[in-house]
Amino acid sequence: MNALVPKPQMQLVDPQAQIIVDFLKNIGLPHDNIIAAQDQRAIIGTNLPGYIESLPAHVKQGARYLSKFVVGAGFGLFDYSLNAIWNEVVLDLHKKAIAYGLDIFYDAAIGGKARNFYQTEEDLRSVKDAVLLDTCRKLELISDTTHKKLKHILDMRNDIGISHPTNYTINAFELLGWLQTCIQDVLNDRPTEAALQVQAFIQNLKTYTQPLDLANLSVHFRKDWCTGFPSLWKHPSHNVWHLRRKRHRPSSPQKHCPIGNFRLEG
Repeated sequence: MNALVPKPQMQLVDPQAQIIVDFLKNIGLPHDNIIAAQDQRAIIGTNLPGYIESLPAHVKQGARYLSKFVVGAGFGLFDYSLNAIWNEVVLDLHKKAIAYGLDIFYDAAIGGKARNFYQTEEDLRSVKDAVLLDTCRKLELISDTTHKKLKHILDMRNDIGISHPTNYTINAFELLGWLQTCIQDVLNDRPTEAALQVQAFIQNLKTYTQPLDLANLSVHFRKDWCTGFPSLWKHPSHNVWHLRRKRHRPSSPQKHCPIGNFRLEG
């Protein structure tokens, strides 16, 4: 009878991390509180896999900064990991802004003459993190509660992350709490493209100043309009989302479907 071969356990915490600390000491560099203590790294090693496994495969595939978070946490560089997970959040919010519509996002985020310099996806890198969070809340891409939680993480990243001088020591449960917020409220929150487009249409409708009639809205309804979402398109000469439907067959009954405070006839 063949003996059962136990499956090898994945080990996140690097057992040789202390060797690096000893090396720093031997060459005369600071070595105290450079990496987290062994018990703190053990907490990370026990709990981190469960957080990562909660993410869908398609999200994990492109999450390079999440990989850097894991490497930093395994070595005990918690301040580095904090910066890494924040970068992953920023990139995810950029994707949501792009799906929502850059014109609407920039109109809400940038005021005055500076708006002319924000047109493309690359320009998102110039939007400050605080402005990004505020605009995402304004456009309801994130909730008020998520906005407050992310603001706190941004403050911690600015105060005690590796990009700023600090003597504060991040503990394992703090880091895991911030990771949970980023995964649960941002990376795992995947609104559909259709939902974002409908949201963008409603946002434009709120600020639309022309008379609402079928001529200037170019509105048509599908036969199943009242039971499903309309398709959306943007007029090439207007920054306004419109609704489109296929023409009804002569036998199709007319349907009256309200949108907000307006009633449009199919």
